[in-house]
Amino acid sequence: MANLRNLKRQIILVLLLSISLLPACKRSQAGDQSMDSYFLENLGKARLVGLQVASIGDGELVWKGSYGVKDFRSGEPVNDSTLFMIASCSKPVTALGVMKLYDQGQLELDDDVNKYLPFVVRNPHHPEQKITVRMLLTHTSSLRDNWDILTPLYTLPEGGDSPLELSDYVKEYFVQGQKYYLKDKNFADEIPGSSYAYCNMGYAMLGVIIEHISGKSFTQYMQEEVLHALHMYHSYWFLKEIPHDNIARPHEVPPPSKKDTGEVKVLNHYGYPDFPDGQLRTTVSDYAQIVKLMINDGQINGQPFIKKETVDEFLKIQYPKVAKHQAIAWNYNEFDNFIYYLLMPRLPSHTGADPGVATLVSFDRENKTGGIIFSNSPTSTFKERKIFYQEMMKKLLEAESWREVPTKTE
Repeated sequence: MANLRNLKRQIILVLLLSISLLPACKRSQAGDQSMDSYFLENLGKARLVGLQVASIGDGELVWKGSYGVKDFRSGEPVNDSTLFMIASCSKPVTALGVMKLYDQGQLELDDDVNKYLPFVVRNPHHPEQKITVRMLLTHTSSLRDNWDILTPLYTLPEGGDSPLELSDYVKEYFVQGQKYYLKDKNFADEIPGSSYAYCNMGYAMLGVIIEHISGKSFTQYMQEEVLHALHMYHSYWFLKEIPHDNIARPHEVPPPSKKDTGEVKVLNHYGYPDFPDGQLRTTVSDYAQIVKLMINDGQINGQPFIKKETVDEFLKIQYPKVAKHQAIAWNYNEFDNFIYYLLMPRLPSHTGADPGVATLVSFDRENKTGGIIFSNSPTSTFKERKIFYQEMMKKLLEAESWREVPTKTE
């Protein structure tokens, strides 16, 4: 019981540290103060260690907030410049890199992936059937995640970036006779394009396609052609690239219980070789550029980045008979829960989950609103998940309901 009481005291400390930050932030509108109060309260209810959130309204970033701590042991507070690892919310960013090549005519979505790979990949159960770029983007490729291989390659507990090269790793996973190749675990029995199964390794392969077409490393291409082009100057794929230590550490918070549940566990910063599927570290301000691009028909800050038709393709359901809610990267049924959609609109969304990480992005193109939520600790109960995935997002999507409307003057 002593440890449980200590855990409660630690969570209270998180709240007090967050409250102490408020005077340092701009609080010029009543809506801002209301939002701060709301997220501070729910930080505690959801038992989150650190939190960074943003709201998009009328196609622009209208509000952001940072709460809690980036490291439970030191009590260092989260601020608006703190980087969060965003797990699978990285996939729409990688997909944007592919769609930029498509927009420029350097890639066709229905081409065989082997046109753009330095090695040949076929599903050994259906070697005559091509796997297309579109299939990789929509998780319909018949490729599979073999977690017996993927999990041990996370750099936990030692921390740091993975030492494996992306192209070498993907080749060793999908090419017969290579180190990680397992016919029946790395490939499905189904024909490519005939079934849906979420696949991280498909996005790792997309990273190799980007490298092969561009002639640059994945990270160099993404930095030059996507991140910096969208003014995302605080986004990084590798720890070694980050020029500071303002990074939210991942945490594991023990589930609530009447019994002694132990201490909050602070994890090392880690990586994995299939990093294009989930390793981006960024801020909500930077990620808002991705959401704005989707909402504003391919324009960013009034300047064209990709064509409106490319955004239309991005957000279109690609295989309605196979995956009736799956667009390119984004999914209109991300939560796969009918109760959720009784209360929330069915919008293009993506979630992210990795050890010590929970993230969520959702947006409404028609109403030009969106919400972004990054946390350095996952939720563990139904109540906490409801707060994180539903209530917080609803608050962020309804930007006009909390923004102060200026009084009209003559």
